[in-house]
Amino acid sequence: MTKQTRVPKLRFPEFSENWEVKKLGDIIVNLESGVSVNSTDELISNYGEFGILKTSCVSEGIFQPEQHKKILKNDLRRAKVNPQRDTILISRMNTPQLVGQIGYVFKDYPFLFVPDRLWMARLKSDFNVKLVSFILSSKKQMSKVSNIATGTSGSMKNISQPNYLALEISLPPLPEQNKIANFLTAIDEKIQRLKEKKCLLEEYKKGLMQQIFSQKLRFKQDDGSDFPDWEKKTLGEVLLEHKTRNIRNEIIEVFSVSKAMGVINQIEHLGRSYASDNITNYKVVFPYDLIYTKSPTSDFPFGIIKQNKLNRIGIVSVLYGVFSPKSKYIGLMLDYYFSIWQHTYNYLNPLVQKGAKNTMNIGNKDFLSGSEIYFPSTLNELKKITSFLTSIDEKIGKVSRQIGEAETYKKGLLQQMFV
Repeated sequence: MTKQTRVPKLRFPEFSENWEVKKLGDIIVNLESGVSVNSTDELISNYGEFGILKTSCVSEGIFQPEQHKKILKNDLRRAKVNPQRDTILISRMNTPQLVGQIGYVFKDYPFLFVPDRLWMARLKSDFNVKLVSFILSSKKQMSKVSNIATGTSGSMKNISQPNYLALEISLPPLPEQNKIANFLTAIDEKIQRLKEKKCLLEEYKKGLMQQIFSQKLRFKQDDGSDFPDWEKKTLGEVLLEHKTRNIRNEIIEVFSVSKAMGVINQIEHLGRSYASDNITNYKVVFPYDLIYTKSPTSDFPFGIIKQNKLNRIGIVSVLYGVFSPKSKYIGLMLDYYFSIWQHTYNYLNPLVQKGAKNTMNIGNKDFLSGSEIYFPSTLNELKKITSFLTSIDEKIGKVSRQIGEAETYKKGLLQQMFV
């Protein structure tokens, strides 16, 4: 019987040999699952503590060891299988979208353990493990995994070892494997550096906001003199609720409100529109308006508050509160202020009663009459603060775009370099 051979669309010019089709069972020497143990939802903090990995520790070829929970001492004896250098972790049981996700383990983790929903795969020595991890995380290979996943539950799917090991991948000779793996690893390292840069900028911004809103950090006037002391005001003194509705059905763009991205087109954010067939009763949102969602999200159990920075008019659900600020700078200042979860929690907690469907029973008048907040006394200081924070946002946005471009470039390569 002749061997199946294939050639990728894109390859390094010094290589010309055909790629050979192999079953995963031909290259994996051992596929081992761990044991799930009792744990607490916290990270390891001291020497002598041990953690059990979450299934979320693997995604798109990346292993995230920080995704773990601390094992209870009385259950530690049951834990087995530590993540080891140059192996691949595979999610054998997960949601339909995440089943089969993998992560390459780049060093030993003696204080972490693999749960029963993950496999750890060791490969034969004549295969480049990193390259195989790139192939296994590719869109084409993930589609194959999705086809063999079974389970009656719509929320969880399983992969059996025999079915997984029967899957086929195409591989070149080892020298080309090494070349491709090194090239793609360099791209991954660039992406990781950009993500670290973004994280540092976000932490820098967070620290500055804490200092600005506590007034430990103050700006100076153009002549070097101090600005006047800040003043306490209620939101009702700087915001005005407007109840404009889309009664003529003229506005069709529906906005969502995201913790990370702020006010954003709903289809762009969620992939499709969730608006009702009849949107004439939806609330109109003008540029610079402030929106209060009244629905919980992570870190913000009472909802989030964001300014419309899109410079265009849209509509939102009638459940949301929409408010016009006295100036766009007031709205932007409040957007930054309420991006700190402690500020949002402390302001809304005394006002909110949770209702059905996780909505928040808080009247818009109550929202405007909560505890007073300190504001700069002059428009000039307000402009300086918001301009400074906006400049940091622009840097974060630039790095985010660079990350997106690098990830898109990598995905394009994966589609052309593998067969």
